Amino acid sequence: MGKVALVYNLIQPDMLRDGPLDRIAEYDSEETISALSAALQARGHEVILLEADESIAEKLRSLHPQIVFNIAEGIRGESRESHVPAICEMLGLPYTGSGPLTLALCLNKARAKEILSHHHIPTPSFQVFHSPEDKLDSNLRFPLIAKLLHEGSSMGLSRHSIVENEVSLKHQVKYLVQTYRQPALVEEFIEGREFTVGVLGNEDARVLPIVEMVFSEPRGIVLFSPDNPVIPLIRQTRGDSVELPSVHHCAVCPADTSEELEHQIEQTALKAFRVLGCRDWCRMEMRLGHDGTPYVLELNPIAGIDPSYWLPKAAEVAGLTYEDLVNEILGYALARAGLEQSMLFEDQPRTPGYLGHCASEGEYR
Repeated sequence: MGKVALVYNLIQPDMLRDGPLDRIAEYDSEETISALSAALQARGHEVILLEADESIAEKLRSLHPQIVFNIAEGIRGESRESHVPAICEMLGLPYTGSGPLTLALCLNKARAKEILSHHHIPTPSFQVFHSPEDKLDSNLRFPLIAKLLHEGSSMGLSRHSIVENEVSLKHQVKYLVQTYRQPALVEEFIEGREFTVGVLGNEDARVLPIVEMVFSEPRGIVLFSPDNPVIPLIRQTRGDSVELPSVHHCAVCPADTSEELEHQIEQTALKAFRVLGCRDWCRMEMRLGHDGTPYVLELNPIAGIDPSYWLPKAAEVAGLTYEDLVNEILGYALARAGLEQSMLFEDQPRTPGYLGHCASEGEYR
């Protein structure tokens, strides 16, 4: 048992005062931090809560914890998720999860897709747009989907993200570049089933039960919606009349797949996890092409870990409690650092039946 610094970035009221509401998409609520802290404390760890602001290096230097449990998203910059791991390495502190390079690569969807393609892992063809006036690559085929290059958690996505022609494409790219002050990633839209896949471990990494997103409309995509505990803060800041995004999907775990497709998805996930250098835990999105191939859309090495989110839900189907999951992730990091015997749990059978749940879209992180 040891001193664990839980390092995070909370949703701040000033994020809600102006600009798009999904600015908060990557950050955590106090409820998430409380749940994570309680899971660590339940196994006897002393937990120190640290906001990853500009003073995080000094905080970590003075406290010098045994290990850092890192879920910090960073506060600015195109490689913001790399800041805390880089500081930990500079200070000689072990930490959970992937290193600075992997986090920077995965936050830049284009660079991640280049690496996936180099290793023959299917991913949709794409182009980066710095301006709506950039010329569209003639090899790309409509429909296309326009996303933010450096964000996750559905930030920047809307009903207008899937485009059928160059006029709509220019309009959407202009909106993304001007609103979020970063380039847009434009990729071919895969019109097939969507899966979210969690991976735990390192050398013996394993795939959690596959989650399928089931949409209530054709060409559905997962859009941002705030977590329920955050809604009162939003209304307090923006007023009771603020319009909140509606939910248009449900999720099912384990996904109803053939053994062959399940094997394909699992092997693709493990290969993507390894070629991008992920460690301890990760969640990734895939879409199934018309040819039956699972295409990797993106990887999130700091996946949302609130008990209501889909990585913990998939772990539950695998037989892991929330407390098990959190401490297993910590155990992998401790084992890598040689601090104590790895705190791994033996594989357990899936919970029989489906864990179907109509999620708020904010839960899908």
